[in-house]
Amino acid sequence: VEKGSAPKLVPALARWSTAMTDSAEPTRVALMSGDEKAAALCDDIAASVHPDTEAVAQHCGQIERSAEDMLARLDELVAVLNKLREDSKEQREALTPALEAWTAGLARDFAYLDSAEETMEAVKSAVADVEHQLAQLESTEFRRARLADIEKARKGIEGLFQGWGGGQGSVE
Repeated sequence: VEKGSAPKLVPALARWSTAMTDSAEPTRVALMSGDEKAAALCDDIAASVHPDTEAVAQHCGQIERSAEDMLARLDELVAVLNKLREDSKEQREALTPALEAWTAGLARDFAYLDSAEETMEAVKSAVADVEHQLAQLESTEFRRARLADIEKARKGIEGLFQGWGGGQGSVE
């Protein structure tokens, strides 16, 4: 139903409304059953609605052109998407070997770093052991040096005693 055909329906419906409610004037509508009234109403409405075939044809053409334009744009979009899909697939296939080589290189680098860390830990442990041994040696050397100094001092004192009295003095 077009916009312009709505006013055409109003008089047809008004006539039916008046005929159904006005009991003083018997008409053929008053003698009809409910189904017959509904069918007659539909027939009257259909007869009063005369579509403008020229307008319908003009609008159909516009709709067809719009649909064709939309389908053409949709085809263009599909073509662009397919091209993007192909390009991205080519790029992915081209980059995959390089990325795999780079990943393998990173794995080697990390393995080297892990082994370097293990070596550093071993060197650190060895240095700690050497420092501990050096500390023990220094302690032992210090004691030996102290003992040597004490022995030297004892001999010096004994020498003094011998120089004073000529006797055998002993500091023990």
